[in-house]
Amino acid sequence: MLIRKRAKQSETAANYVKAVAQEDLACAIFDPNGKAFPRAPKFQNGVGFDNWSGLWSTEQGFAIGGQERLGRLNGYLSELAAAAFVCSGGVQRVHLLDGTMGGVLLKELFQRDGVGTMVASDLYEGIRMARVTDLDGIKRLLLPLEESGILIKRTEEELLQALDSFIVVEREGHIIACSALFPFFKDKCGEVAAIAVSPECRGQGQGDKLLDYIEKKASFLGLQMLFLLTTRTADWFVRRGFTECSIESIPEERRKRINISRRSKYYMKRLLPDGSGIRLDNAYA
Repeated sequence: MLIRKRAKQSETAANYVKAVAQEDLACAIFDPNGKAFPRAPKFQNGVGFDNWSGLWSTEQGFAIGGQERLGRLNGYLSELAAAAFVCSGGVQRVHLLDGTMGGVLLKELFQRDGVGTMVASDLYEGIRMARVTDLDGIKRLLLPLEESGILIKRTEEELLQALDSFIVVEREGHIIACSALFPFFKDKCGEVAAIAVSPECRGQGQGDKLLDYIEKKASFLGLQMLFLLTTRTADWFVRRGFTECSIESIPEERRKRINISRRSKYYMKRLLPDGSGIRLDNAYA
């Protein structure tokens, strides 16, 4: 079974090499079954997805364009385009590694984020709304911040009640970051709360990804403003468009529950209408 599977994968890779070797194809587009379409793609970097509008219906495909041909003339194939091709043929993941780096294979296999480039046909990392099964992962992220006083402490019951408002970043089955959006529909605004990122994943832009998702989600819900309470991370939010405001700018319903002794500062950000057309009610975004 394993031998047959590997033979099939090798056949898929061979089809790619055969495709780019056809000098009479000035430009070709291939669907996941290897069928070529004689229409010029919109992509110039050798890799893309296309049905002339940016997506290949419900399937994935890739384009071979001018840069691919240039690479072949220089005596090499585009590893990235080849990886995309074999993934579309059933290979789950392809790892592209720098062979001049000492121990590169071990580092790629046994470090959480590896050291190479991975092309995957399955989901490696995604942002989605939280589920009950994420509760333990969220608690692990929040606990150190609660113990240091950055975040307010929540009991497991309180966390469970608020779970529908939580958003998580999942990487290979592990929750590596989370946040929450609490909407106040009457006031057309929402509270951003409980942003937490796993220590080993900090500095990778996970907080920005969460905030971007929250802003799109809030716009999708018809909210016009976001607000937050913070004691130590004001600079981070200011750099992302939040401005300090008075407690009077916070919805009355929320003001009643503010613990004044924490001496929090209040920040708000007005949202622009979301014209992306992206719906955020799916499992992943």
